[in-house]
Amino acid sequence: MAQTKTIQSFAFSLSLAMLFLSGCAYLTHPKETLFLKGLEDNQKQMQAQLAREEKRFNRLKTDLDTGRLRKLAKKTRIISLYGQPVLCRPVEGQTGIQETCIYRKPGGLSTSIILLNLDTQDRLFSWNIQNPDK
Repeated sequence: MAQTKTIQSFAFSLSLAMLFLSGCAYLTHPKETLFLKGLEDNQKQMQAQLAREEKRFNRLKTDLDTGRLRKLAKKTRIISLYGQPVLCRPVEGQTGIQETCIYRKPGGLSTSIILLNLDTQDRLFSWNIQNPDK
């Protein structure tokens, strides 16, 4: 019984010391502590944004594969459903295609890319899904 009381007392003292020492770090280095907290918050926001972008990319790929996103869909509708493309660039020399919009799966340089080709009326004309060699 006395041994249990001693262990509980030691655990309480240790917890109190940890709480006190962590408070001391904030009191002696408030700018640095707030800076690190800001970095942590920023990292969480970046991870959440990447997760949203990956979810939209996967939905675009699925909708193209299943035929849910069809030809003649307007560019404004595509952007409202799947977000802004990484890049849209004009195309010359291809009949019927005015612009190509690029969607890229987040996660590095060798990721899947979806090229959406738009006609002169900003409607989906064709697409190409490029998967990197694995």
